Amino acid sequence: LAPENLRGPVHNVEMTGMRKPVARMSAALLVAASLAAAPAPGWAKRIYSYRDENGVLHFTDKKPNTEAEVAERVVRVEEEPPVSVREEGPPEDRRYYFFNHWHGPVEVAIEFTEAENVASEPPLPTRFVIHEFGEQHLLTVRRESEVLGFRYALRFSAVPGDSRAEPDPDHLYRVPFRAGERFFIGQGFGGETTHTDEQSHYALDISMPEGSSVLAARGGQVMNVEADFFGAGMNLERFGGRANQVRILHEDGTMALYAHLQLESVVVRPGQRVVAGEVLGRSGNTGYSSGPHLHFAIQRNAGGKLVSLPFRFADGTAAGRAPEAGQWLEAFGR
Repeated sequence: LAPENLRGPVHNVEMTGMRKPVARMSAALLVAASLAAAPAPGWAKRIYSYRDENGVLHFTDKKPNTEAEVAERVVRVEEEPPVSVREEGPPEDRRYYFFNHWHGPVEVAIEFTEAENVASEPPLPTRFVIHEFGEQHLLTVRRESEVLGFRYALRFSAVPGDSRAEPDPDHLYRVPFRAGERFFIGQGFGGETTHTDEQSHYALDISMPEGSSVLAARGGQVMNVEADFFGAGMNLERFGGRANQVRILHEDGTMALYAHLQLESVVVRPGQRVVAGEVLGRSGNTGYSSGPHLHFAIQRNAGGKLVSLPFRFADGTAAGRAPEAGQWLEAFGR
């Protein structure tokens, strides 16, 4: 059994527009962003450097295939949230642009936590879905009376997926490894060790040795990839939420999460379409974990919160097979 803690990609931001309570006074907008319930120590990344036959020095974040001597070092990089905000215009007429960094829908909920002498378009609270990688103008906040001071505070949350999607409960998934292989389920649905919240209640921990190929259990589009973290341990503050992972969006709006992958082993990229059985990367032991394993879950956006869903693996029968802790999993078919 390999306990882990996977803090979900639910992003919360508070923006405070503080305006002194006298006419025509304004001050800067302050923005503070953090991943929900997670520390922000940054992520680790390896940078490689080498000189080619012409003496030119090269730097890359991918291990180069060269006979030249290669040096490597670890640098700290900031984790990229699913959504970021850009603002334009004067304080009296401020426009907010939201950028979806993921290749799939992200639902954004926006609300005032404080509002004096301001109006918004559209009225708040409201909820939007940004369907694809890119930026959209979602909100404008305007001063109402020019003779009065104004102030406001905004809060938004971002959750991957579209809550209006209708998941197919009858879909049968292939096991996420190669045919002929056999691996043990160390922790199953409702596992009391770490599968205790809505995001991971219906997750599996499959005990796979480091370097085992991890395959797509269902076809879809790669939403997000995190592949640069190395190291693991049972220090929650240091390792919680820092597992290399791939998130894939399916045609019914559900999302598959493949986590604790090996450093720099992911071979797919955000925006790429994959088919069931395609190699995504290699299993590993990264993040808050006590041993090598694959954390696998099917999730959806349920009204602005990320929840896991029960699922079955294909086994040649119409009903499929419900995975359980203590079982050995084997791939059916090719």
